[in-house]
Amino acid sequence: MSGTTFTTNTGDTPEILTLDHIDAAVSVEEVVAGFVPPPRFTHASFDTYQPDPKEPSQTAAVTQLRNYVADLAPEDKPRARFFGRWRRQSEPDGPRGMYLDGGYGVGKTHLLAASYHATSGLKAYLSFQELAYVIGAMGIAASVEAFQRYTLVCVDEFELDDVGNTMLAKTFITNVTQGDTHIITTSNTLPSDLGMGRFAAENFRREIGQIAAAFKVLRIEGEDYRHRNYQPGLLSQGLLTAAELRAAFAAYRPASGAKLYATFADLTAHLARLHPISYQRLLAPLGAFFIEGLSPMEDQDIALRFVHLIDKLYDQGIHFAASATCELADIFSPEYRDKGYAKKYRRCLSRLGEMLQEPG
Repeated sequence: MSGTTFTTNTGDTPEILTLDHIDAAVSVEEVVAGFVPPPRFTHASFDTYQPDPKEPSQTAAVTQLRNYVADLAPEDKPRARFFGRWRRQSEPDGPRGMYLDGGYGVGKTHLLAASYHATSGLKAYLSFQELAYVIGAMGIAASVEAFQRYTLVCVDEFELDDVGNTMLAKTFITNVTQGDTHIITTSNTLPSDLGMGRFAAENFRREIGQIAAAFKVLRIEGEDYRHRNYQPGLLSQGLLTAAELRAAFAAYRPASGAKLYATFADLTAHLARLHPISYQRLLAPLGAFFIEGLSPMEDQDIALRFVHLIDKLYDQGIHFAASATCELADIFSPEYRDKGYAKKYRRCLSRLGEMLQEPG
């Protein structure tokens, strides 16, 4: 199997496909239609959230978000035109959005999905990276006009990595929230600290201040729930040898969907040919994904594409197994791992550690 990359269905006569079962083409309409919580959070609710009894901020967050979304009944009135063809009728009274700030694994994404499910009216759920990709594809004016139809827009993993997405985020948020649209977002960074240590954020204090002014901050304290059930420091605990991985692939029968086996070299080469908004389509038919030979990524562009793939794998709840030529933490080079995108890499390693330890 070494050097071969394919998917196979789980029936008696497996269908053999290459990674090219989709091409690079994808329509914006197709992407937008998929802006709903991922399967992992299909049934997320405020009732199923399990706050840490040692962290009262988690219980308080549930109460505040319940009250917030309860007030978001869609309004039967015409919207004010703004942003070129649309102009506001009046300034919003104070922050229109909620900003869930906290560390990894405190349940922010669960609460975001619960807010989505508890809201009536038109709503969308997507990651900040997906929002940036859509704005890049549609343009800012068309994106504002599309999303201002929504009662609620849920944006996961809000982060400002560079000047470009800072300006896009400021324009999008300040214009969308001039209408009846509300935004809930999650982040690992306080709004006032966005961009710090990643780019010359001090030169964009005005823009970052405008973003921060759109939100009420809801701080959620606690430890990463992923670290509650296994020993810290054993991040590579679930990695297999290459031989074990091949045997596991041969034996594994997904409850639904196909299974895919890829060498890491073939996978990263294929991802480079796809726009990241296509990654979800790549994964859509799958119930299991096996990667042979995770190894250090010297090129940061390759690393960031891999991070986005892992985010989609995690969100879709796809079974994951892997072998590696190094410790898991070392797949990201120290040349970039602890710099501007450090939080992306830490989140990715946290999610990889959880997925590798999930039962097969």
